[in-house]
Amino acid sequence: MTNGYATPQYTAYPPAPVDQPRPSAPPSVHAVAILHYLSGLLQLAAAAALVALATGGVLARETDFFAPSRTAQLADLIAGALALSGLITIVLGRKLQRGRQWARMLMIIWTLLGIAAAVVTTTQTGDVRAAAGLTFPALYLILLNTPAARSWFRWHTW
Repeated sequence: MTNGYATPQYTAYPPAPVDQPRPSAPPSVHAVAILHYLSGLLQLAAAAALVALATGGVLARETDFFAPSRTAQLADLIAGALALSGLITIVLGRKLQRGRQWARMLMIIWTLLGIAAAVVTTTQTGDVRAAAGLTFPALYLILLNTPAARSWFRWHTW
């Protein structure tokens, strides 16, 4: 594109490939999205189980810290937070699958924070098992930065 100038002007990204847009994401993006769907469903199931325990009276026993009504209220609050987190996780997985660049950048930032937290925990506690927290963030970082995934998020082709 010349825009009236003799030499072509600089663009932020190279021109889009000639390939036609694909209707579906690459396998690496599908893998991350499926892991998000499963994680969100597990969070929703945990919230439902917590509500069932709270309403069934299992959590309504007297404790040293809370009265029975407060324990049920706290369980409902935690269940609500879990349910909201699960819904956000499912929506983020869907946006990744649809090729939204903002979702990819949010996920990359989130995984870098997860990696940093796992490294800090491992170094402070000296527990090697805490390094297992690096597994999924590192996997997400690798899968979202493959050439096919980057192309999907920029031009919806791969």
